[in-house]
Amino acid sequence: MILFQESKSVPVAETFSPNQVKKILVEIGFNEDDVESWNESIEVPLGVSSTLFITRIAIISGLSFPYVNLYQELEGICMYGGKIPQCVQDKIHSISTKEILGGKGEVGDCIPKKVLAYTYNYRKNERKLKVISQIRDKFGDTRKFLYRGINSHNMNATFVEGFMDVRGRGSLRKEFGTGLYATPNIDYAIEYAGRNGTLIIFDWSNPDRNLNIKHLDDLEEWKSTVKGWICIDVDNKPGPPIHRADILEGFISSNYDSISACHDPIPSENIQVVGRTDSAINAFAERLFAVVYLKSEK
Repeated sequence: MILFQESKSVPVAETFSPNQVKKILVEIGFNEDDVESWNESIEVPLGVSSTLFITRIAIISGLSFPYVNLYQELEGICMYGGKIPQCVQDKIHSISTKEILGGKGEVGDCIPKKVLAYTYNYRKNERKLKVISQIRDKFGDTRKFLYRGINSHNMNATFVEGFMDVRGRGSLRKEFGTGLYATPNIDYAIEYAGRNGTLIIFDWSNPDRNLNIKHLDDLEEWKSTVKGWICIDVDNKPGPPIHRADILEGFISSNYDSISACHDPIPSENIQVVGRTDSAINAFAERLFAVVYLKSEK
């Protein structure tokens, strides 16, 4: 059973100043003249590469990056975040997933026929729980939710493939290997979604009892898993231990960039829940509850 923690305020990101952002963008290959006018700080979620996350935000914001094909983690990044389906409105309502898809193929078998959907004008410094205030007003605190942030408003591949697209798509999230990453921490999920991203909500109130869930609560086992996956392409470094579980649950690291240089991981207080097998990903798809399209304001 997944352990849902009480909601509490914990750090979910590290802030990079405009000058730090510009330095990173130039180093990875953006045109220096294009970068010169950048004047925003960027909050990089814990557990991801700061360089690639900042690059992702820059692409979404409209900067041209000529080397995007060299990084599988940046595959499918949509400039300006993609379009919100016309059928989705500011007020929460139940809507056909096929209608959200816009007639572009059939919805995956495990995806519900209808989900709740709405848009939300998100202001950077407001309490992130306000994003789901319409859901809380409608259902109270009776549900146990897991959240997944994605960088785009484009849900087409997700709906057609029933979340199985996570298997073939490069991701910034890989501390527990390839899989569907979610978290009980809404602050983290929204931070990861970024400007003009989408918050996906799963109702985990009635979990599938047939799923094998492994809690990585042993610190050394957690360390070897995280370090093994992040450094998996580094020669002469041990790979991650093999976990047979459908779902892995454990801390998000607080020092991803250091781990990339093969230093030991340090856990944060944030939890990640990762569906690793087809059975687990199907269970997530079946529990798709709501989709919130974030319209971010600077």
